[in-house]
Amino acid sequence: MSRDWRLSDMANGMERSRILSIAASVREMISQGKEVAPFTVGDFSPSQFDVPTILTDGIIESIEAGETNYPPAAGLPELRASLSSWMKHRYDLDVGPNGIIVGSGARPVLYAAFRLLLEPGDGLAHGVPAWNNHYYVHLNDAIDIPLAGTRESRFLPTASQIKERINEIRVLILNSPLNPTGTCFRFDELQSICEVVLDENKRRFSENIKPVILVYDQVYSTMTAPDVEHIHPVQACPEIYPYTITLDAISKSLTGTGLRLGWMALPPELSPPVVALIGHMGAWPARPIQKAAANLYAKHESLELYFEDLDERIAKRMSILQNRLSALEKYGVHFVKPEGGIYLSTQFDLFEILAVKTNEEIRKWLLDTAGVAIVPFQAFGLEEESGWFRISIGAVSTADIDAAMDRLEGALKSAYDYAHSA
Repeated sequence: MSRDWRLSDMANGMERSRILSIAASVREMISQGKEVAPFTVGDFSPSQFDVPTILTDGIIESIEAGETNYPPAAGLPELRASLSSWMKHRYDLDVGPNGIIVGSGARPVLYAAFRLLLEPGDGLAHGVPAWNNHYYVHLNDAIDIPLAGTRESRFLPTASQIKERINEIRVLILNSPLNPTGTCFRFDELQSICEVVLDENKRRFSENIKPVILVYDQVYSTMTAPDVEHIHPVQACPEIYPYTITLDAISKSLTGTGLRLGWMALPPELSPPVVALIGHMGAWPARPIQKAAANLYAKHESLELYFEDLDERIAKRMSILQNRLSALEKYGVHFVKPEGGIYLSTQFDLFEILAVKTNEEIRKWLLDTAGVAIVPFQAFGLEEESGWFRISIGAVSTADIDAAMDRLEGALKSAYDYAHSA
């Protein structure tokens, strides 16, 4: 990106999302009639994953009832009450209605959390690979503290990694289920991390230093594999409550990425400056969406039934992927067992077969030769050329997956045979 003397240093240093750049090129190929499976963006095709009818009907009814004026900056009182009740019901997190701040998706409340906690030069610790955190480091003039995951850790940061850097950390952001890897923190893993944070905060309190704050991004929390349970930090370690900010949204859990409703749950005494910042940003969801969501989130049983059905549809697609990819192991294809969300961490170790050196070369080969569009882990901050990619199933049918795997198997067999005949 070229620099312009009219812009701030922050603006001149801003990067465009690599994920969105890849997705744009894939859409262009599809528009040209090419056969491509879009395993790229973390979005949902409405033809594959429908938003609950009770929500869409509620939006229409609210518009017809004239609910079209400004909502309160923090969110409608009835929505904040419903979300507070839901968080207590589902995650044992009790912040009360005053501890819920609503935004137009999870991004505004995430950005607000960083702006309200970080001073220039403060440390922002995050796992890699992970969604967009390295961009937020730049936007907040923070110090980047990446915690690189490994296949052995299921690409999740560990308590020992965090402990090594804890004295540098002001904000620690964790995401579970993790985008891009589709893996989840287990109870003992999360408990150990919380204990590291609490021990550090005890020291800081005695020295009058600002504490470490845990920002917990759980926008995929309702999507878990059949044998996996989502864990919230307060469930693993109740003492972490005063230092925890939780982010959630309907974007993923209700497959309504374009409806733009998210929220922050935090100790209520911290909420006034958040409300002020969201108000200055104008980052509130449309009033009809808030009215409809307030009604839906008051119906816990209806929500649970919807989530059970959604998990079944996700699991069906993941099962096909796992079975088909397992048969390709001899070509250098491996994956980490999916635990939650809509993502599968898959390694295409094709460097020798294709005589290439970078993930980008493998990505382009998969796209051009097999019509398989995926995202390298470099787009999520993990820069090593290791052949790891994210596969997303949000915009594909089971038939799309089978067809893509047929093309992939044929392309890999041809490349393998050619490499071994030379």
